[in-house]
Amino acid sequence: MKKAKKANKPPKAKAKAKAPARKSGKQVNPILDLLKNMDEDVVAMLRQTIQQEMSLGSGFFDSDDPVDLFAELLEGCAGGDVDDDEKNELLADLVEALSNVKVDSNGGDREARKKIKTIYEMLDNSIEGQKLQSIDLIMIGKIFTDAGLTVPDSLKRAVSAMRHDAPPEACDAAGSDLVSSLSELAEQTGQNAFGVYELVNSFLVAFPTEATVGLLRELIGAKNAAIDGAVVGFVLHPDAVVSRSVAEALAAAETQVESSLVQRLVIMRPWLPQTRQTHLDAAIRAMRTRALPPADTAQPKLIECYASVCDGSGARSFFVTQRVGRRYQLASVMMKPAGVADAMVIPDLSKSQIDDIVNEMKLSVPTLKTDLSCVARMLALAIADNLASGNPPPFKLVEAVESLGLGAVHPDHASPIEIITSLLADLPPEQTNPAAVRRAHAEVLDSNFMYQWFEADDALEDILLPVKGSKARVAKLMQAFLPERRLFWARQCALSALAMRGDKIATHAPWREFALVGRDIASDLPLDQIPLMKQIAEISVQVLEQSL
Repeated sequence: MKKAKKANKPPKAKAKAKAPARKSGKQVNPILDLLKNMDEDVVAMLRQTIQQEMSLGSGFFDSDDPVDLFAELLEGCAGGDVDDDEKNELLADLVEALSNVKVDSNGGDREARKKIKTIYEMLDNSIEGQKLQSIDLIMIGKIFTDAGLTVPDSLKRAVSAMRHDAPPEACDAAGSDLVSSLSELAEQTGQNAFGVYELVNSFLVAFPTEATVGLLRELIGAKNAAIDGAVVGFVLHPDAVVSRSVAEALAAAETQVESSLVQRLVIMRPWLPQTRQTHLDAAIRAMRTRALPPADTAQPKLIECYASVCDGSGARSFFVTQRVGRRYQLASVMMKPAGVADAMVIPDLSKSQIDDIVNEMKLSVPTLKTDLSCVARMLALAIADNLASGNPPPFKLVEAVESLGLGAVHPDHASPIEIITSLLADLPPEQTNPAAVRRAHAEVLDSNFMYQWFEADDALEDILLPVKGSKARVAKLMQAFLPERRLFWARQCALSALAMRGDKIATHAPWREFALVGRDIASDLPLDQIPLMKQIAEISVQVLEQSL
């Protein structure tokens, strides 16, 4: 097996946390049923993987073809002849490779989409052939989650089906071992609740709902501050049953809690649908009666805010630099059409480090300076997208919101035309009249801010591949595909204009042109009279033909 190139790994601290005692007569935790087939060696392997998490996926490994790496992993799992160090190095390489192919597929890479499809088929074949053990499936689920891929239902069903007869005390020992390992990890990660949440969540994706709920209840009973802070994040879990169960368990707990946990629930409340808010409200009321006095914390000092325009998939971001004492930190949020997709806070940076990060981000996508009010508006619009798509934002968004001092951010359900109307409202008539609109259509085509705007997916290929010739394909795209995409491209223009308008320093940030063109796209103006839409069709055909 190929060896990955290893980066220097940080030393791991050793800390022990006592697992909570099981009460007699307590119903067996559903997750323990799923782990009945795990002997001591398998449980130890899972514990070791948990402990090594902070050393993996750091981005310092050479990437390779993801299909080959995944085949190598499946072969090693089936043979059972791979040592832990070698396997961990392969896992790190695989997360990196899968992350890269996921990004490429989002950018319109036809071959990348084929590779992802092949990987899912390979996994299904291995599951059907019963070549994988439960520990392998748990680890594959974690790999997929870390790489941004969806964990298939077939994997979850396979984990749920792997139940074997075993004495109840063996099940209790396995569950307690896992809880103890996670508590130990909380100590190793400096009690960072957001980091612990990411780890726990990436392991639990392989388990069905009832097992996930069971383990989370066990973790709440562990009475570990960092674990409690992490479990709070599962209120934002995509599965409403998991979210409700966690809220109920938090409400029923009897131990004192940090007041910051209550405040985090308050921050998350507007991000959830009305049906979930009722259970969350009960948890908030109960936890307030047990909350410790608030701790005094200094708010980071704001330095600069930056926002990017949309890329062709609808992704955009903002990032904010801050000062904390003599050091610096960066808060960043990635947004997509389905809402907030990722968030992070990178603390304890030197001046040179934060400058390097900012320069790298500005080079990767057209980015402009903005202000905190624009950042808050972009975030509110994205949270509304989360609600519309049924995908709650990630728990790490809470950390970013806290860092920025935004308080409770409520969803903004404004449509593209409403965003554009508000942007154009204060302009004089000569900047919005028909002559200005004609100029806008011409100038947008030459803008450096239009970033990779084209269409690329399997549905598009199904429409265009039977058509012969570039011109005919462009015409087909304008007639049979883009009319259904008008709202998407109008929103692209609206959100990009919003990002550009925040820059008060740039000599020419063409937010007006994007807003005016977006207004026409959102109207009933024929598509063939909108040059931007024709250009999108032409570039989309070029990208497709280059990939054939």
